Amino acid sequence: MLDQICEYLREQGRAVDLFDLADALALPVDEAEAALRELLSQGRAVLSKKGKYAAPEALGLIPARAVITRSGAPHARPLDGSPEMRLSRAGELRAMHGDLILVRRGQRGAGLCELVAVTRRATEKLVGVLKMETRFLEKASVIVRRGRRKKLLRQPPEAVEYLSARPCDLHVACGIEVTGDTHGARPGDTVVLRILEWPRRHVPLRAEIIRVLGRGLDVGIQLDALIETHGLPVAFPEEALREADRLPGGVAAGDLEDRFDARGIPLFTIDGEDAQDFDDAVSLEKTGRGWRLGVHIADVSHYVRKNGAIDREALRRGTSVYLPGRTLPMLPEKLCNDLCSLKPDVDRLAMSLFLELENGKIVDSRLENAVIRSRARLTYEAVNRLFAGEESDVPDALRPILFDMDAVAKQLRERRRARGSIDFDLPEPALTLDEDGYPVDVQARVRGEAERLIEDFMLTANETVAELARHCRLPFLYRVHEKPDADRLASLALFLGNMNHPVRLGKDPHPRQIQALLDDTAGLPEEAVVRRQVLRSLKRACYMAEPLGHFGLAARDYCHFTSPIRRYPDLTAHRMLKLLLAGRLEEAQRQEAGMTELAAQTSQREFEAASAERDADDLMKAYFMRGREGETFDGVVSGVHGWGFFVELENTVEGLVHIRTLDDDFDFDETRQCLTGARTRRVIRLGDRMRVLLERVDTLACEIDFMPLWDE
Repeated sequence: MLDQICEYLREQGRAVDLFDLADALALPVDEAEAALRELLSQGRAVLSKKGKYAAPEALGLIPARAVITRSGAPHARPLDGSPEMRLSRAGELRAMHGDLILVRRGQRGAGLCELVAVTRRATEKLVGVLKMETRFLEKASVIVRRGRRKKLLRQPPEAVEYLSARPCDLHVACGIEVTGDTHGARPGDTVVLRILEWPRRHVPLRAEIIRVLGRGLDVGIQLDALIETHGLPVAFPEEALREADRLPGGVAAGDLEDRFDARGIPLFTIDGEDAQDFDDAVSLEKTGRGWRLGVHIADVSHYVRKNGAIDREALRRGTSVYLPGRTLPMLPEKLCNDLCSLKPDVDRLAMSLFLELENGKIVDSRLENAVIRSRARLTYEAVNRLFAGEESDVPDALRPILFDMDAVAKQLRERRRARGSIDFDLPEPALTLDEDGYPVDVQARVRGEAERLIEDFMLTANETVAELARHCRLPFLYRVHEKPDADRLASLALFLGNMNHPVRLGKDPHPRQIQALLDDTAGLPEEAVVRRQVLRSLKRACYMAEPLGHFGLAARDYCHFTSPIRRYPDLTAHRMLKLLLAGRLEEAQRQEAGMTELAAQTSQREFEAASAERDADDLMKAYFMRGREGETFDGVVSGVHGWGFFVELENTVEGLVHIRTLDDDFDFDETRQCLTGARTRRVIRLGDRMRVLLERVDTLACEIDFMPLWDE
């Protein structure tokens, strides 16, 4: 109904009366009104001054999401994927990070927009550290008589103390005034706040304390604060836990009906040493013409009943969230760590995809509801040692299969690369924590052949399943990565040219051109910087109900199928595929209307989870660097701005060199992305190697400040 109303409003191109809309679409007035209220909250419809409804574009408005940088600069990110715009600070209204907003393009400059309305607030809670502040209130002047003369005497301002909070979320760029019951909290305590009054120009945000997280700022409390800030669910509802308790302890005899018995196939899992859930297993069998690759995924949909308590909570979470030393799973522990975990030597239900391969080319495929039994739980570390010819605890019986798998994976990878698939391979942090949860080491994670092998197999499975869904016109959630915008590509080409890597990308480049660029800069000091700039110039991948392709993978079809334990779109894919296998395509097609909304919701939950994981990594990096002030490090300039530049160390720790701390006046050239000293003529560019001294660490703000050590 929502999509139907949106389409009608767009077709009208003007504001429409509620009753006219209901008549035109043959809808009950109360249902139409409820749907319009939802559309208003989503920013997909607007209310005119005369109380009529219109599509935003009919009134010259753009639905967007507010993005507040850590420096406090407000931006608007249009929901249609068009380029981000700077948000004007004019007017009384203020948006918070993540709010759904309506904006109008400004007249005073390109890339500037005006905030018209906030349609949905991203959160009603904040986390902050209490502090006592002082404000000075002007007192009324008094008249003093001296004989016949009167004199107006100004009184000194009165100092008044009040409770405020320093937000733990660095995207909150306004003051917070705390009012009401303190619940025993004192300055220095970390508390959860409920917002009572939203900020306006010259007016702070006002909030009340609803929970005290703890005293001080140890790493555990800061992780709790981060979880609250991002609105991540922690405890499961009692109803969901009771439903999980009623599930069987293992595979029952009745579960085997109409299932392919794959227990005789030698299959196994390969995961990291610290992995907790094992939802994918692989197998490889020799055939007369090549190989039969098996990708076996835990059959979560068999146990998670649609619209049940577990399913509702899984949809609310959207994805599992992996924070350092802490996991917030999408499903209760009985499912993700037991019943749906492909542990060795026990029967498990699975959806098994068998791919017939000849020289890395898929010549046939078959999807089955299956029962499997894993032979072993292998780790990336052990398999990488095996491939490197080192001592490894991989069972002897599986070693030949693994070497064959490695060869097949390389064939799949080469075919994918030949068609133009982009491999960014950006360094990610690998954190080592002590028993109290504090980081004792931070290194750049090394992706070995074992990780690549599993990635190749999973990518191939996801593509094959997506192609099947499109071919059968199955309502589905596709993983979509649209082509980049021409203006972003032009900016990227200009940036690369200024770094002595001239390229011609054109308005509609093939992903092969992007990969060629990454190959040309491989091994250079600026490699990671170039890869990040290229990534930022591309659109963000998301879930959609339409198969619009995946630019980064140079794939016609792509979806997420291989991780239903930790991603709701994968669980949805399994449900739809099961209906297809059962010959119930018409029943599946009746669910098509809800796919667009489901795609938007799961995309947003994925975005929030990824943001929380990045913030948690930044927190741990700050704690790791704390206490090392005065030490020197080698790094590479990873970002240049008007207020300073960032330097990234080899272990992925990144810190800021503030321009105000430099002994020269530097001019920022936005086009060339560099700083130039007015006196020394020293030029600071992206990719420059630099030795720095650690000057300051702020674990609350997750800020690391460096000072450059120039080579004179």
